[in-house]
Formats: sequence, structure tokens, C-alpha cells
Amino acid sequence: MPDDKPFVDTLQGPKQVKQSSAENVPPVMRKRMKKILAFVLGIPYLIFIVWCLFLLSVFPNRTGAYQDLLMPGVISCGVVIIFILVIAAIALKRILRKGVNNRNRIFGTLRLIAFILPGLILALIVPPSITKEPSLGIDIIDPSGGEKFIAPLSIKFSVQSSLEILARKGLGAVEYSWDFDGDDNENVRTAVPEATGLYDRTGSYIVKVTIFLSNGETRLIARRISIPEEVFSVSPERPGAEEPIRFSVEYLVDSVDMIREVLWDFDSDGITDLTTNLPDAVHSYLRPGKVRVSAIVKLTNQNQNNYERVIEIFEPQPPPFPVEIKSEPENLIGPKPFGAIFRVETDEEIEDVIWDFGDKTDKAKGVRVAHTYHNLGVYQATARIHTLDGEIANISTIVRVVGRLDLPDLNFDSTPEINRDTLEGEVPVNVHIIPRTSVPLIDFRWEAPGATSVGSTEYELKAIYRRAGKYDISIIGQDPDEKVMRKTLKLNVKPPSSQVVIHMNPGGGVAPQMVRFDASETVIPGEEISGFEWKFGDETGSPRQLGALVEHVFERPGTFNVELKAFTTSGNTYSGEKTIVIRAALLEACAKASRTEGKTPLGISFNMECTSGVPTEVNWDFGDGSQSDQRNPIHVYEVPGVYNAVLTIIDASESTDTETITITAQ
Repeated sequence: MPDDKPFVDTLQGPKQVKQSSAENVPPVMRKRMKKILAFVLGIPYLIFIVWCLFLLSVFPNRTGAYQDLLMPGVISCGVVIIFILVIAAIALKRILRKGVNNRNRIFGTLRLIAFILPGLILALIVPPSITKEPSLGIDIIDPSGGEKFIAPLSIKFSVQSSLEILARKGLGAVEYSWDFDGDDNENVRTAVPEATGLYDRTGSYIVKVTIFLSNGETRLIARRISIPEEVFSVSPERPGAEEPIRFSVEYLVDSVDMIREVLWDFDSDGITDLTTNLPDAVHSYLRPGKVRVSAIVKLTNQNQNNYERVIEIFEPQPPPFPVEIKSEPENLIGPKPFGAIFRVETDEEIEDVIWDFGDKTDKAKGVRVAHTYHNLGVYQATARIHTLDGEIANISTIVRVVGRLDLPDLNFDSTPEINRDTLEGEVPVNVHIIPRTSVPLIDFRWEAPGATSVGSTEYELKAIYRRAGKYDISIIGQDPDEKVMRKTLKLNVKPPSSQVVIHMNPGGGVAPQMVRFDASETVIPGEEISGFEWKFGDETGSPRQLGALVEHVFERPGTFNVELKAFTTSGNTYSGEKTIVIRAALLEACAKASRTEGKTPLGISFNMECTSGVPTEVNWDFGDGSQSDQRNPIHVYEVPGVYNAVLTIIDASESTDTETITITAQ
């Protein structure tokens, strides 16, 4: 045992020396070292906390800004988590080893936790927070400006900004399901990120759209809109100048039978422009601009409601190709039930036409359709025309179904005489009808489809029928209360007892145009034709004695009345006539020069052989004070300079066109 003691002392000796060397560090030095260590660790730690707060303030980001900071932010949080855990482990080990009692260890541990906990929490919550998908939204793109919504109106929604957010995550949209009123029923499904919802009434609506993504996922976005006021409707949605505009208060009453009368002021001058007992009215504006329209609705329960609305009238937008709606009857107004035939007329090749008659009935297809309106009102019949070239045109017309007007004493002064609502005569029939009634303040209009020429349709009818056949003539009577009467008269136009027939081939064309005339089918019963006399309407001289088959060249454009007289051996004369339209050729100046630059004296040969049309006057202005009326002149430029040689042409119809060639003389 005595030999063991020196061995123990030997083991403990170095240990005691080690402890004494640490304890021998002066307290001031230890405090300074702690401050340095706290500064070295605290400044980056504080910077990291500020960095995390910045990331949380800018992410998630709908605009896509600061995207380059996203990955550095996630990586920095991971690195700091590891660093904090390492520092915490070292510090905790030191606290447990150095603490002389449990109280010091507890306080040391709490100080350590208070130091590292904010950074650790931020490092843990920042990555999932900044990588979270930004909130998706529905934007309103029309009407713009954030003005107060007033029903009825259409609102155009878009989720384009949400698509840009999804695209940054590599997600693409396939289609969109729209629910405009929040009833969880799909209103429309689109392939584009835009849709238009129609709102007839005031209220608060939740608009929802489900976006179907290319990876099979979906996103549901919702937005609440509030429509605090309602007023009369206006159609079309973009009213144009010089076009009929339909105003309606139908949505403002529970039943149209409650309406006693509506007083309309279309120009805010305080004067009633129209009084009607219908919920609808039609008005046109001559110029574009903003106008204030007011309506006073008087109800059968003695209540009265005043409505006012500012609408903007736009410049009329023509369809992308010439097209129009024709109807039978021509004036689309009458008592119920009111039937009409609509057709589309255009030179384009039509793929299909979709009709919306404006009375909430099913749509129809076809170039020519028929429809019957059973209720009083003003309706906008719209045709959507699709051509084979892919062009689309929307055109519309107004239909007014009004109360029935009774005129029991209506009769007519007429030529020919009306017998049981029927007139008849032999070609040509000159129709002249004047209505008579004891009821005051009745406006009359006439429709005379099939008439060769019409002289008057306001109050009295003057028309000429030159073709045999049976025709319907309609008279429309309207009183100040907008009640309407429609009556149809039958016209029987008989062929002439003697018929002078003129055939033309072609039936028109572009000047100069050669036309072949054929009168060989002319028949004079009981007579023998001895010859023909032709007058082509473009001559100042005497008529020409020619045969039944003739040719004539119309040198200039215009509408010409071709007259033919047939002579018989008994000395009688029979006449016939036909109208031909000769159009002017398209006049387009075209000039060419043998050269456009060179040294003086510079001789140049000009020609206009490429010119189209039939010019009757030609003038060359060479730009140096010289002119020529030759078609293909030669001109010499003596003085250096840059000149504009201008060709001007004029045709028989006074149409003018020019062409310019720039000449450089050196």
C-alpha cells in the first residue's frame, strides 16, 4: 500500500495543474473574451433574424418579385438550423460541466434557450411560409375603374393573374368552370381564363371559378361582389350612334301588369320624350357621347319610382363584312301575337347563323327563320353570323309588340279601286291609296314589297308594279299611345294583253360593256310585228330602227332605261322597257419610268400602261414646271435635283387617282 500513494498523486497532479491554469485566467480577460464571442455570434445571428423577417414580408408574392431570393432563403434557414443546434450543444455541455449548482445550470440553460429560440423558430417557419403558393384571385376587367355596380349589368372576370402565379410553379390550366352566383351550379365552362356574368338584380354574390390544371389538380377561387343599386337595362351593351337602343324596366317590377305608365327622358332636359304603358322603349342617338337617361315608373298601386342612369353612346362599329337583316314585314311592329320572318343577306359564304329573338325563347339556326312573339314588349332580335372564312358578325334589329288599335271606320280612296280588300290591274299597275278614318292623330305607314318603284309610304301609298303576280300591301296605323293596327290588302297584277319582252345578256356590267338584247319573245295577239325601234338611254340622238336581236356597247357607267317599241303591220305601236346598270371600272393610276436617276440632261420615257379603269383625262406634272397630257410622254430634266413626277387621271364619272415617281437628276 505505501507504494500505491505516489502513483495516485502522480495521476492527480497533472489534472490539478490543468484546472489551476484555467482558473488562473484573470476575470477581466474572461469577460472580454465572452463579449468578443457574443459579438462574433450575435451580429450574424441578428442579421439572420432580419433576413427571415424580410423574407416573410415579401413572400408569398403574387407578382413574382424577389423570386431569385427564394432558394437562398430556404438554404440559409437550413444552414442556420444546423449551426444553431451545434452551438446549442456546445454551450449546453459547458453549462452542465461548469455549473456549480443546479440553480446556475437552470439559469444558464434558460439564457441559452432564450438566445437560440427566436432564430430556431424563424429558421423552421420561413421555408414552408415563403414557398407556399400565393393566394389566387379573380380580377374584374370590365367595367373598369372601380365604379359602383348598378344592375342590370354584365361583369367580365379574369383569372389571368392567377395563371401567372401557377405558371411559376410549372402548372398550366386546361379549362375553367364558372359559377357567377355562388349556388355551386356551373354557369359556363370556358377554355380561356375570362368569362362574363350577367346580373339583373341588386344583391351580394359570391363568384367562384374552378381551374382544372394539366397535372390533374384543381384550384377553387372565390370572390364576393356587391351590387347595391338597380336601374333600367340598356341593350345592346355597347350602344352605338344612329342605332336603335332598347331600354327596359321589366327587371324592376314583379309583374309588367303593375306598370301604369313609364315616362322616359332620353336627354336629361326635364321634358318627357316618350310615355308608354309597356316596360320597354326604343330610342336612337345621332352622336356619340355620354347622356343621362331617366325613367319615371308609375304603378297601378299608385306608387312611383324614379330611375336615372348615365350611358355612353359609342361610334357605331360596322360588322367585319357587309351583312344586314331583312324581315317580313319590313316594319317590325304590331299587336300580339306578332309573327315575323327574318333572313340574313350577305355576299359572304355563310357557315351558320344563330338567332336570339330576345324573348327568352330557344335560339334558332338558319339563314331564314320565322318567329312569333306572344307577349307585349320591345325585343332585340340578334343574328350571330359565322362565315366559312372564320369571321363572325353580330347584327340586330328591334321588334315591338304593342297593344291592338281598332279603327272600325277605316276605308280607302284608291286607284285601282279596292273591292273586298283586293286590288287588281294590268301591267304596269300604278297604285295610289289614301286611308280615311274619323279617329284623330293616327300615323299611317305602308309596306309595298315587290313594287318596282315606290313614291310614298307615309300616310298615303304611291307605288308602281311592272311585273305580273300577286302581292301583299300592308298598312300600319299607330295612335299616340303606341297601339298599332296592321291590315293587309291583296294586289293582283295581271300580265299585259300585249307583251313586249326584252332579254339582256349580261344584265349589267362594268363600262365599257357590250350587251346583247333579244326581243324575239315579244307577242302581240292578233297582230304581225313589222319591226322594232330601240333606244338605249345613253344616246342623245334619235331612236334606232333595228331587229329583234341587237348588240350595244355602253361606254360610260350609269343607270340606263332601255326602251323598245314594236310596230305591227296594222300600224299599231306597243312599248316595253328595261333598266340596266353599268358600273364604273375601278380607276387606279399606275406610272412607270424607263429610269429614275442619272446625269443631266436626263431623258426619261414615262408610260401608264399598267393603269386600270377608263381614264378620259390624263395629266403628267414632271415636277420641274413642265406638264403633258400624253399617255406615254418623254421628258428631259435639264437641271440637277430631285423631282416628283405625278400622273393624274380622271374618268367619265369624275373619279380621280394619282401616282408619283421620284426622279433624281445629278
